[in-house]
Amino acid sequence: MKLKLKRMILILFVLLLLPLLASCQREANKGAEDAAKKVEITDIKGRSVVLEKKPEKIVSLSPTNTEIVFALGAGKKLVGVTSFCDYPEEAKSVEVIGDFENPNIEMIKKVNPDVVLAGGYIQEDIIEALEGLDIPVISTEASDIDSIFDSIAMIGKLVGAEANAEEIINNMHKSIDNIKSKVGGKDRPKVFYLVWKDPIFTVGQGTFINEIIQIAGGRNIAEETQGWSKYSPEELIKQNPDILIASYHATDEGMRKEDFEKDDFFQKLECVKKGNIHIMSDDNIVARPGPRIVDAICEMAKVLHSDAF
Repeated sequence: MKLKLKRMILILFVLLLLPLLASCQREANKGAEDAAKKVEITDIKGRSVVLEKKPEKIVSLSPTNTEIVFALGAGKKLVGVTSFCDYPEEAKSVEVIGDFENPNIEMIKKVNPDVVLAGGYIQEDIIEALEGLDIPVISTEASDIDSIFDSIAMIGKLVGAEANAEEIINNMHKSIDNIKSKVGGKDRPKVFYLVWKDPIFTVGQGTFINEIIQIAGGRNIAEETQGWSKYSPEELIKQNPDILIASYHATDEGMRKEDFEKDDFFQKLECVKKGNIHIMSDDNIVARPGPRIVDAICEMAKVLHSDAF
């Protein structure tokens, strides 16, 4: 009789315990699911940003980030962009929340984003202000070619488009390798890249444009300088570049080949006298560190080594 009683108590205990165990299992499963939904990103500045889930509403504070999001097929997630975000065409239909240097904090709060993609070091104050409002911010603006790939992979992970990101990166690598194979072994003409005309600004080490020149088969005469820097007119004449390559918007009015040929200073350069001047067809492909950087490399390579294409 005692044995039967013990057995009944044990059965009753098990029956009472089962719902508790099931509840614990559900909580454990829910915890695992929640953890799986979280997205952890280490951004371009080395900051770790954790989101509870993949974002559905994104604000982009730079044209580059906007281009990358669209290239990944996630353009519909954008709820805010800057007035400079003009590519692709669909970007023009997204609500504008200010310009690159002065995005409107109140407008960003209004669209209630899950995350904001910031545009690099120039936006430090904006990043700090947004984080003070508990709005997650990820900085992705690249400074060199390798970090362009990192930015694409980072945003791909953020929006759940890792496969698309990998495909874009692989295609970029193939295009770059193809260009390298065509210009490899050829003499490297001396290049001066004009960012701004007055005062003269150019690019040196630590910039993706310096790398573009190198990959395209040229030698940047300003490669010893650091970053985006002012350049001495006297040094420019002394270095005597073989070709002058310029952004169209090297002045507010825009620059054309004939403008250099008529300019009192630039007409002193041998390359200008010979007409060895190239104005980039689109400043944005060379100024925005995103997928279209390959187009800039290709264009420059064709200018420097037309016989190879």
